Amino acid sequence: MSTKRGMLLLISLCIIASCSLTVQAGYLLEEQPYLHNSVIAVAQVLNNGSDQIISGLGDEVRVYDQDQLVATITGFAGNVTAIAAGDLTGDFRPEILIGTDNFNFYAYQNIQGIWRQTMEKRYLWSAVADLKVVDITGDGWGDVVVRTERGEAFIYLNWGGELDLFWRSQPNTNVRYVCVGDLDGAGGAEVVYAYNSGYVGTLGWVDGQLELLWQNYPWGTIDSVFIAQFQSGELPELVVVTGQNIFYAWKYAGGNLTTVRHFPVEFDGRVIKFIPQLGIVNMSGRTGLTTYAVGSSALRPIDFLPLFNVRDLVAVDDGFLIQETDGTYYRLHQVDPDEIEIVYHKKTLTGSLDVKLHNGRMFLDLDGLASLLGLIRFGSQRIFLISGLNYMVINPSEGMVAWRNTVLPLMENVLVEDRKFYLPLSLLPVLGYETEYDYGAHRLKIERSWGWWW
Repeated sequence: MSTKRGMLLLISLCIIASCSLTVQAGYLLEEQPYLHNSVIAVAQVLNNGSDQIISGLGDEVRVYDQDQLVATITGFAGNVTAIAAGDLTGDFRPEILIGTDNFNFYAYQNIQGIWRQTMEKRYLWSAVADLKVVDITGDGWGDVVVRTERGEAFIYLNWGGELDLFWRSQPNTNVRYVCVGDLDGAGGAEVVYAYNSGYVGTLGWVDGQLELLWQNYPWGTIDSVFIAQFQSGELPELVVVTGQNIFYAWKYAGGNLTTVRHFPVEFDGRVIKFIPQLGIVNMSGRTGLTTYAVGSSALRPIDFLPLFNVRDLVAVDDGFLIQETDGTYYRLHQVDPDEIEIVYHKKTLTGSLDVKLHNGRMFLDLDGLASLLGLIRFGSQRIFLISGLNYMVINPSEGMVAWRNTVLPLMENVLVEDRKFYLPLSLLPVLGYETEYDYGAHRLKIERSWGWWW
């Protein structure tokens, strides 16, 4: 992302775990402006071995591959409220499903490079809140599970490429969560649905019928429901977290779902999900993002990320996308600050400019930067940068920078560490320099664009 007379927003994190995250490493978040305020899904819809990001905003859906726009889908009614992808035709090529606030969902197939609507739209009496494609019957054709904003759930079974409504939740039951997964390892997926009031039910395909296989009434409101495989090679578990701060987990044994975990747990924040690469993730506006490993009688905190406005965290290829509560998306990058290459006027610097990652931002050693730019600096309460008869004053205590009669606010303040000063990267445009950071190569380029000392 290039910063030209603007601010380069970078956020560093400390993580420890295999996906993983070590205390010594830093993390940067690269803003993804093309996804702002979008509804997204991640799937390999192009069958090229990598994930694509499917982004819906307004009455348009876009498909991105390696951050490049490769397809646009239009022609449906309403604004996008949900997206999913899966094989509806049995040809091992995923279709894209689009749910809208016009009470419909649509299916689109990639035909000779063009995404075309292939099935009749379905009307649902309320805006679509969630879509899932999964093989319930085990015949290789994807079925569709839908939840609406009104709290209704629907299951459409796929018969040779035709979706038929096969099950609908009872009126006024307010289904809050729906999740899908092969709980018994038999090849077809089970559908789990939960009411906010404290009910969880599981539906499965048995002898040509969709049957209620199991139900439970956990104590308290249902705050989270997900299916998680905690150990490779073992059957997944159905996990429920309640408003009474109780963690439940059930697992198939002897042909039935049986309790395998039941213990108290306190989450600060109610956005809880399972991500295979990280474990159980809790997103809180007060304590940030915390990951946990699950034990037989307790959860063990594994990692903490100082991100306090996270709405969702989504795995993409070997990394993650983070969505903040204001609709902004970032791509997470693991970075060792000692390995960041700095190129100034096309010349690579070696050891002359120290880089710090602090509280989500990139900072450059003030003394090294001043020497690089040919400036003289002195002062600590107020920092003077001098070139000939011209000078600029940085006042950290008042959060401003001044040149002659022009006063500008500091978007980020100066960092002091071990009695050394570090300037935020976002200040370089004020000094007359453009910066561009290559997240793949971990390379920072600095080029002069203008200068107050000229």
